[in-house]
Amino acid sequence: MKHLMENLRDHYRIELEEAAIVENVDNCIDERYSEIQFIVDEGKLEILMTGDGMSSETFWITLPQMAATTKESISGALGRYGWGMKVCLWVAEQVDIETKKGNFHGAQTWKLIKGIPYWKKEEPKKSINSDFTCVTIKLNDEYKEKITPELIIKTLQNFYPTVLRGAPVRNRYGEKRVLKMIVNGHVVDPPPEILYEKRKPIVARIGNDEATGYIYLSKEPLPEEEKGIWIIVHGRKIINDFFGYYDDKITGYIHADFLIKDLRGDKTQLIKTHRWRKLSETIAQQLKEFMNEIGALREQELPKDIVKRIHIEINELVRHFPELQELAKKLGIGIFQDVLIPKKEGDIQTTLDVGSKRERGLEAGQEGGEGVPVKPGEDQDKAPTTGVGEGGAEKRKRKRGIEIKRLPSSEKKEAWFTPDGIVFINTTFPTYKKAEKMHSLEYHIERCAIEAILEYAANEGVISETVIKSYKNIVFAKWGEL
Repeated sequence: MKHLMENLRDHYRIELEEAAIVENVDNCIDERYSEIQFIVDEGKLEILMTGDGMSSETFWITLPQMAATTKESISGALGRYGWGMKVCLWVAEQVDIETKKGNFHGAQTWKLIKGIPYWKKEEPKKSINSDFTCVTIKLNDEYKEKITPELIIKTLQNFYPTVLRGAPVRNRYGEKRVLKMIVNGHVVDPPPEILYEKRKPIVARIGNDEATGYIYLSKEPLPEEEKGIWIIVHGRKIINDFFGYYDDKITGYIHADFLIKDLRGDKTQLIKTHRWRKLSETIAQQLKEFMNEIGALREQELPKDIVKRIHIEINELVRHFPELQELAKKLGIGIFQDVLIPKKEGDIQTTLDVGSKRERGLEAGQEGGEGVPVKPGEDQDKAPTTGVGEGGAEKRKRKRGIEIKRLPSSEKKEAWFTPDGIVFINTTFPTYKKAEKMHSLEYHIERCAIEAILEYAANEGVISETVIKSYKNIVFAKWGEL
């Protein structure tokens, strides 16, 4: 236990004074509390949650275990890691906890003595009609100056913007409700909304789950921390991502509660599961469409002979590395897919979703028809049809390679790979200009494409981040031999 407490700082990417706030809010969200109040007064922080409470078993048996969590077996809970009590003790001289649920009413006090947490039973003091839990933290000298009403408001606005705007939040039982947040008697205002020229809803269906949100085009360039699309899980902002489409005026968010099982660490990271990859691909496609609508994406196709050569070389390279074969399989790169080609009836409607590609092809000797949408990915079945039925088309095999496009961008990167399977080469990057002058553009594009794929593979956990440098050298050495 002492070792756990000593290494607490290493557990968090955020400041511990912020962690003390968000861990308590996350626990509040997980249960059936309807309101959370923060009261800062004379070196004390009182956190009062009303509308629910802890049972006798949780309060007297599970909570004192400390290294465990009160929600150990619950995968649908933000606070399932059991770090809330630990971070409270870190910032405290003493922590008092009192709870009431139905006929049960209990209180206990916690202290760190020589780095080890100890607790004792106390007599309950509060008289509140509803069920509640109250955590009172007597702040230690280091955090008396850090934990202020202003810090708490800023933290709540940063991590829970849509909750403050009245968006219902889901608890660990799957129920939704509006959660009220109050600091020193005042309801916390949501952060100011950006002034935007255009916005568009995002909808992503992953299996039986749905994620929804908005993409915004702001009127002015955004500060770094506001750029990109934020992923929000059970009301908590987790990470933001550009999904391969960079612009300093693009922002947005998407609620994806089904990613609750994929959270790790201090909940600022996500395990890159199949669910995450499918969501990333869908968001990337809709973001691309939005940027096309506003004229922010001025991509340029490469000459077909260069594309053909690059496909041959990269597919040959991928063949030598099992890790990249796995990535290629997930992205539908360099593998055969069943494709439905329209017969003489012409264009066939399919049930495939946004982001599908048009596949041209006709039955021999017939005219008309523009092809059916074909969506890359792990599912390699035929494109299902409606209306005319599958009898209106024939199956053929089609091989899909990596798409490589050029794009002028202010992003300080040579190239990047998008979740929907496109490598963008930055034509404004100095090395691109240099390659043009030295007549070595094909080499530059191939190298950038390989770098972008390897970086994406590392980010997705296909290749370990600890070995990516040596792995990259091996890959480039093999490419040089081919």
